[in-house]
Amino acid sequence: MKIAISIGNFDAVHLGHIALVEAARHAVGADGRVEMWSFDPAPISVLQPEQQIDRLTTFSDRTALLLEAGADEVKQIVPTKVLLSKSPKTFISEIITTSPFDYIVEGEGFRFGKNRAGTCETLQELGQEFGFQAVVIEGVEVALKDQSIVRASSSMLRWLLHAGRVEDAAIMLGRDITVSGVVAQGDRQGRALGYPTANIHDIETMLPRDGIYAGHVTIDTGKYLPAAISIGTKPTFGTHDRVCEVHIIGFDGSLDHYDWQLTVTISHWIRDQLRFDSREELIHAIEQDVAHITQLIESSS
Repeated sequence: MKIAISIGNFDAVHLGHIALVEAARHAVGADGRVEMWSFDPAPISVLQPEQQIDRLTTFSDRTALLLEAGADEVKQIVPTKVLLSKSPKTFISEIITTSPFDYIVEGEGFRFGKNRAGTCETLQELGQEFGFQAVVIEGVEVALKDQSIVRASSSMLRWLLHAGRVEDAAIMLGRDITVSGVVAQGDRQGRALGYPTANIHDIETMLPRDGIYAGHVTIDTGKYLPAAISIGTKPTFGTHDRVCEVHIIGFDGSLDHYDWQLTVTISHWIRDQLRFDSREELIHAIEQDVAHITQLIESSS
């Protein structure tokens, strides 16, 4: 049985990463084996721990997405200073000695080994020495909503999320942005305004910029419901930590029970999170948001 591997972070599992899986499958055929070797955490967390890199997927979600794309296995590589200090040749020779493979599939910008000295050309040279074939694919380019053409990358995805451009992020991913966390008790301001919210805590992945978003949730009955999502510091109510609150539109159940897992899809930017001078102004804005979001979600479903 032929085996193809691909090594990288694969944090976003964007269209470029999916293309790697597809190229690996093409190399080994339907009866071959495709293994994605994912660094987790990212090597930069070891090499430059002072840098804070926003996480785009949990490892379990990343694994599920890569398997769904066609991989047979996702292996976790935990980076250490010792591992990252190995020369490109030592790095590859140790892998092929312990886990032999026939193909290694990488994007054209792939770098590996100490000081990122190894390139795709290095891989091709090592392939001749160790008896494997290096398959190098070009990056995947996508057209964003403004018609600009960009290459799919985790860094570009982070930039889009920092800008609140969740629809463009979805184009790059091939799926909508989702965040998951645990519902915890909040300050119940939403309830007092007539729009109760589920407050999501313990979110392990990057949130888009502060603002109001449209999205949806699928509740435990399997029912698909639109959602109004507020991310930010709730400026109308003074100083608060950054929170993610979800008003589930059309949900007639209770949000009083806590410590349950909720996954919300964030599909459309609505507006900035604003400070209102009165509760009446805020309630009017929420009414408009909910009507707009309901229409958006219904028209896109």
